[in-house]
Amino acid sequence: MFARAVDNDAEIQAVLKEAILFSIDCEKGEGIELAKKYKVSGYPTFAMINAQGDQTDRWIGYGGPENWAGNVREGLADRRTIVEKQQAYSKEPTLALSRSLARHAAASGEHKDAVTYFRKARDLDAAAAAEYTNEILSTMYYGMRSEAFTFEDVEVEAKGVMASSSATAEDKVEVALMILSVAKSTGQDEKAVPYITEALAASEGTTDESVMDGRHFLQIDHALLVEKDGPKAVALRRQVLPEGWDEDPVQLNRFAWWCFENNVNLEEAEALALKGFELADNDKQRANILDTAAEICNARGNCEEAIARIKQAIDLDPDKQYFKDQLARFEQAKEDKNSG
Repeated sequence: MFARAVDNDAEIQAVLKEAILFSIDCEKGEGIELAKKYKVSGYPTFAMINAQGDQTDRWIGYGGPENWAGNVREGLADRRTIVEKQQAYSKEPTLALSRSLARHAAASGEHKDAVTYFRKARDLDAAAAAEYTNEILSTMYYGMRSEAFTFEDVEVEAKGVMASSSATAEDKVEVALMILSVAKSTGQDEKAVPYITEALAASEGTTDESVMDGRHFLQIDHALLVEKDGPKAVALRRQVLPEGWDEDPVQLNRFAWWCFENNVNLEEAEALALKGFELADNDKQRANILDTAAEICNARGNCEEAIARIKQAIDLDPDKQYFKDQLARFEQAKEDKNSG
């Protein structure tokens, strides 16, 4: 998407008259060392660098022509190094410095610092408070992976959005989806229920397609968590499967895994996973699909079949330690079942 925009978008081409765009693959050749030097933690990462090799700005993600060009313009407007900007911020924390340092910290995996800078920007730019809150929530979400934040930290920001009189239906749906993701990642699914319920109420009757899409996914989890209606959730989930999904091994495996994760439709899910196995075109893919089938077998109480499936996976991908760990887990489950 970005590559096409560079060639065709007038706004991007305009800002590139003042900068040199250099692209490098950070997973091969000299890119590997450059990624280490500049602490690249995700793709795509954009770094503005001066002639001495010092970073002057940095962000992660494209975000569309207007967003990308805006970041470049801000970087060009203040060409001080990040260290110099940090020193200036300590004396006078301006909006421009807050934004620049927040972008840099978020792209460098310094999530707590990024949230601090984004919050300062929000204080200084009340008109764009919703934008900064979204950045804060996104940063916290990724920061939870390194335990920089807790679910409770994220909730403080989320509750602020939900309680705001200026929050739109889109804002509430986005927050509910993020909270749902965080809740699932921490095994606290039920904590997402109030957000799902409020977002669905706020978006009732919407005609905005992007809001409708998010609302549909919330309805799936509402069926699971609130209505406790597995068949309804499965039916809703089927509605968002892409055309031809039932002949695509990747999509078959994804749907089967979703069923396993939510403990619904397991009998069909096992059959779909095995169909995906037959359609897969390489051994690593087959092994991963067999792992899904093994998990479903285990969930259905068929320990012997789970062990047989994961042994097949090991035969297909013998170097993957995860499958060996799975085998040990399934064998323990069998032992526990027999002794119980």
